Amino acid sequence: MADVVWIKKHGKTAKGKNEYLSYMEHGTKLSHKQAILANCYQCLGFYVDGKNDCEIPDCPLYPYMPYRKGVVKVKRERSEKQIEHDRKLSLLRSGAKKTMYESK
Repeated sequence: MADVVWIKKHGKTAKGKNEYLSYMEHGTKLSHKQAILANCYQCLGFYVDGKNDCEIPDCPLYPYMPYRKGVVKVKRERSEKQIEHDRKLSLLRSGAKKTMYESK
C-alpha cells in the first residue's frame, strides 16, 4: 500500500497509472489492455524518468507498450459486409426501420 501513496504523490500521469492504482487499491479486474498498460507503468518505475520507450524487445508485452518508438497506427480496413451491417444497425437504432414496418 506504500506504493499507492507514493505513486499518488510522485507518479507521473501516464497511460497505466489509473489502471495500476485501481488494481492495487481495490483489486479491480482489468481487461487485457488495462493489465498491459498497468504492467508497463509499474515495470518502468511509474515513468518517473518520463514517458519513454522501454526498449526491451525481448519482453512479450513490448508490441503493446504505450510509448514505443516508431509505432504507426493503421486504421483497419472494413469490408463491404461490415459497412452494410453498420448501416443497417444505425437505421435500427435511429428508429427508421420501425416506422417503415409500422406503415404497412
